[in-house]
Order: sequence, then structure tokens, then C-alpha cells
Amino acid sequence: MKRRHLPAAALMSFVCSRAPLAVAAEPPAARGADIEERLGRAIDTALPFTDMTGRRAPLAEHFDGRRPVLLVLAYYRCPMLCGLVLRGLVSGLEKLDYRLGEQYRALTVSFDPRDTPAAAERKRTATLAALGGDAAGRADWPFLTGDLPEIRALAGDLGFRFAYDADTDQYAHPAAVFVLTPDGRISRVLYGVQFSARDLRLALLEASGGQVGTAVERVLMTCYRYDPASRRYGPYVTGFLRLGATAILTSVCAMLAFFGRRARQKGREGAR
Repeated sequence: MKRRHLPAAALMSFVCSRAPLAVAAEPPAARGADIEERLGRAIDTALPFTDMTGRRAPLAEHFDGRRPVLLVLAYYRCPMLCGLVLRGLVSGLEKLDYRLGEQYRALTVSFDPRDTPAAAERKRTATLAALGGDAAGRADWPFLTGDLPEIRALAGDLGFRFAYDADTDQYAHPAAVFVLTPDGRISRVLYGVQFSARDLRLALLEASGGQVGTAVERVLMTCYRYDPASRRYGPYVTGFLRLGATAILTSVCAMLAFFGRRARQKGREGAR
């Protein structure tokens, strides 16, 4: 698979520590944090992880073959970056007219084997509280913990590279949200700590193969393409031209049908 070496500014990749921001040298662990995009690859949904209640189950339990899944790799004692990613995702989802549990699911998996189900529950409660409503009481966004072999296997499937820094007792890692198809294949990677409602909507629509969203949104999907350079969805000129041509053709057909009916009516009136 093609590997994307992303600049540190784009990945927001650094060791999440409480050290002063004035430190200029990049920690050695930060150089190991990266994402190798593996679009189209299926993750191993047989990998078992433990949820907030302490129940261990395979990832397949969180994929129903119908709704796409937003997946975040984070660790729950992270003092900075993981919280920014989760808050940025929630902020984007708040502006999205899709509802958690209806058009999509979400999943957070810790890559720190020391995280516990209790820590997962605390992080989940704090994260979902910002979504409002009864989202915090549903199982549509579980927070999971796991053992190191399973964590490494999942991160490897996703192309997510992180590294432990013993000096700070923290992890260096990229900032991203993985958008997965309903059967667990990687559809898109959204980078950074802020995620627009438009990018989330189009990524979910793309991952679902047009199964979520309205008919109008599915048409609009042909007018936008993901731009690898900006890592955002942008207007696709050919799509707009195609949409415009379709609208013109529809209008012409409607006019021809209208005048055809008028002509037939006049013909019947003249025959009386």
C-alpha cells in the first residue's frame, strides 16, 4: 500500500506530556508516529476487546453490515491530543444532521494496554455528554480496552503507528479518525483535531456506499471528491457539470412533455 509521510503539523503527532511547550527538540518517540493509509483494507474484526462493563467480545460485534463506523484510536489518560481529537469529532458531529446509532456508529479503542474498563467508562461519559440527548445512555459509541497483541494487530491493520516514550510515560501518536464501511473496511482517514460536518457527512456517505443520507445527498456526493493534498472534501467540477447537464436535460424533457400535452389537447378540441 502507498504510504503517506505526513508533516507533523498535519498529523499533530507528538508525545502527549505535561512538559512545557518551549521544549524545542522532537522526542525520539515522535518520529515513530505516522499513518500508512490502507484504504480498502479490512480490519480483523475477530480481534477481541473489552468494553466499559468488562465484557470481552470481538470487534465484529460493532459492525452490523448496515451502518458505517467512525473509529478513533486513543488512550484514556492522554493529557492532550486524544482529548482534542475526541472533542473535535464531537464538535463536528453536533453540527451533523445524522444521528448516532441511526445513520452511523462510533468506536474508540485504547492503544494503551494499561487502560482499564473503568477508565474507558469515564472517558466515554465525558465525551458523549457533549453530544446531548440520550446518546450517553446508548451503546452506539463504546470505548474499548485491549491487550497488547490485539492492539498491535488492529493498529497494524489501520496503518496507525504509535510509540511509547519512557521518559514522559506517554505515547507519541497521529491525530486522525478512521471511517470504516459497515463490514469493517477502511474507507477514508480524516486527519487533525477538527472535523467539519461536511467532511463527516461525505465520508459517512462514501463509506456506506450511499446507503445513508437522503437522495439529494447521494446526488451531491458526485459533486465532491476527497483531495489528498488538503485532506478535505472539495467541489468536483465534473460532478457539478454532470449535475447541471442532468438538470437541463430534465427541464427540456419536462418542457417537451408540457408542450406535447398542449398540442394533443388542442388537437382533440379541434376535432370536436
